Amino acid sequence: MKFEAKINGTKLNLAWENVGADFYRIYARVEESFCECATVFDTFTTISMLPVGDNEFFITAIKDGVIISQTPSFYFTTDTIDGVCFKNGENVSLLCSSHPETDGYRLYQAVNSNNFNGTKNSAQNGMTVDFESGSKYKLKPYKIVNEQREVLGSTDVLTCEDNRFERVTIYESFGGNVFVSWIYNGCADGFFVYQEGSDYPVFETNDGLCHCACLKNYKTDTKFSVKAFLNTPNGKVKICNSEYTGLSARNYGKPVISIIIPAYNAQNYIARSIDSALASNFDDLEIVIVNDGSSDGTQNIIDWYCSKYPNIVSLQKENGGVADTRNVGIAAARGEYIAFMDNDDMIRPNMLSSLYVSITKNSCDIAIAPLYRLVDKGYTVHCNLPFEQDKAINIDDYFKILYTPGYYNCAIWNKLYKAEMVKAHPLGILKYEDVSWTPCILSYAKKFCFLKTPFYEWDRKTRPETFGDVLAKMPEDELLEHRRQAMMFFVENGNPEKLETLKTIAIRRLMRYSKNANHNGYQKLIDGLSQ
Repeated sequence: MKFEAKINGTKLNLAWENVGADFYRIYARVEESFCECATVFDTFTTISMLPVGDNEFFITAIKDGVIISQTPSFYFTTDTIDGVCFKNGENVSLLCSSHPETDGYRLYQAVNSNNFNGTKNSAQNGMTVDFESGSKYKLKPYKIVNEQREVLGSTDVLTCEDNRFERVTIYESFGGNVFVSWIYNGCADGFFVYQEGSDYPVFETNDGLCHCACLKNYKTDTKFSVKAFLNTPNGKVKICNSEYTGLSARNYGKPVISIIIPAYNAQNYIARSIDSALASNFDDLEIVIVNDGSSDGTQNIIDWYCSKYPNIVSLQKENGGVADTRNVGIAAARGEYIAFMDNDDMIRPNMLSSLYVSITKNSCDIAIAPLYRLVDKGYTVHCNLPFEQDKAINIDDYFKILYTPGYYNCAIWNKLYKAEMVKAHPLGILKYEDVSWTPCILSYAKKFCFLKTPFYEWDRKTRPETFGDVLAKMPEDELLEHRRQAMMFFVENGNPEKLETLKTIAIRRLMRYSKNANHNGYQKLIDGLSQ
């Protein structure tokens, strides 16, 4: 069974091939024996709080109770001391990486911003103290040399604020389900969801970037709590609990943001997308869903949500493609700002509020953030641009890197736009609608702002094949024509004041296409734009 292992400080990031198992078990050597430290139903996970020194792990694949595959043992060494601090009732629990040469661990507590005093010793790498609001701690392993403590290392500063749930919401979802969503500040390896009154989780994920769960067949008056955990060589350690929460009640005012979702034959996944938009912590939100002539049960699902949630707008049209569908949504949108979302993706609860705060504070035309691409091996970050965080930046600085190596992506969903600008310059009815429209709309912006946190989830796990994959299978002549139309759209429809810049961007993109194509038409287009 093939696997990948990456060490990041005291974290081990694991990914392995899918061999058709029911689940996978990760084993760690603890002292002289192996212990199961995690059971995983996906093909990736993280193990935290690795002990200092030599480590050894292996993975087994289980199907019908039998091991069907196993990785060889893999070995590595770590020298970093990590720690975690979390509120546990009226107490504070602290844990740090174990050290093989230690005689004990000492807790240090801050007396001011620069000084820490030792307050407590323990033979174990974990301890509990009384909770004091705002306290800061360090844990340090030590050994005794000549009757004196010799420190072997130290954690960073630890506080209870490092791991906390900022928000948990619960909404009634289509099909008699409930949708639980959370905003978690901290570093977790996974989450449990518990029903009130039960000691056993009703949901578990070993994905520390997960932020939601769709729970089937629960009454709408049921309350739930979310608990974050770390996978350690000694098993799971719960590090943070949310309060028990019931169905969320919202009052929606006049729309300030409209998020537009084009829908086409999406009955198998659109409920999840709508649920994630409903879970947004931005109150004055309008969700505009445009059905592009679906022939399945998509409209039934949209109608159900409209009957439950007053901030959802449903529009129907004959099938005309995603660009035309987005334009119908743009024309109907009532918000001062517009965002886009595809019907098989999700957004994080704090995406719209974070972008809105930045775009208004900095008086910008567009706010941008990185996005997550979700595949079998988990989340990877895309569109991570080299700009300062949360400040107004001249749009020309973005054009300097657009379509240069490493910055090809032209996603329209990881942005928040001024609505008046989008309404004045809608999408072209083209196959490459995002490639053609993104430079066009950027050319009419004067300033943008950038946040470094990914909020949008571009899901390539639910539907692996993208429309770009379909286009790439076209005959070369047909493909060239679609790409020509995309380039010429933003050159001809973009801001005339940015014409030379737009031509430069088109040339960059065409040069990239030409490297992978056996067609002299690309060079002819490049030559024409260069004149």
